[in-house]
Amino acid sequence: MHPSREVEREYAVRVFGQVDDAKLRDLSRGVQLEDGPAAFKTIKFSGGEGINQWYNVTLTEGRNREVRRLWEAVGVQVSRLIRVRYGDIPLPKGLPRGGWTELDLAQTNYLRELVELPPETSSKVAVEKDRRRMKANQIRRAVKRHSQVSGGRRSGGRNNG
Repeated sequence: MHPSREVEREYAVRVFGQVDDAKLRDLSRGVQLEDGPAAFKTIKFSGGEGINQWYNVTLTEGRNREVRRLWEAVGVQVSRLIRVRYGDIPLPKGLPRGGWTELDLAQTNYLRELVELPPETSSKVAVEKDRRRMKANQIRRAVKRHSQVSGGRRSGGRNNG
């Protein structure tokens, strides 16, 4: 979705470095990035010890690598970044990078409303209610994707010649 829609995105972020109140205040009020000022809408401490700490942050813009660049602007390195929510739709925890999940009609219409499209009256997709079957399909897709990337060839095996 285009950033002008200002859809809220929430991320779980593990940072490496000292985070004090002044840095959190700067991140909330806004810091200057190379493409203009930016700020987190919300920042919430989520746990961690020492210099490895987790925070949940929300943005409404979604510029390129904005979460990482905001933290780096206050001298803190991001060591893990996971999108956990898009708008009001929580994203599944086990969703792999590049993976997807099917949305029911209500979720689809919620997203359509955000971009000012008319609602759909019926879904063209039957959403899997059986979580085991859905998980197996995700694994199958991941295996298929891996075999496409590697060309279906194995390395280090026996020579068939």
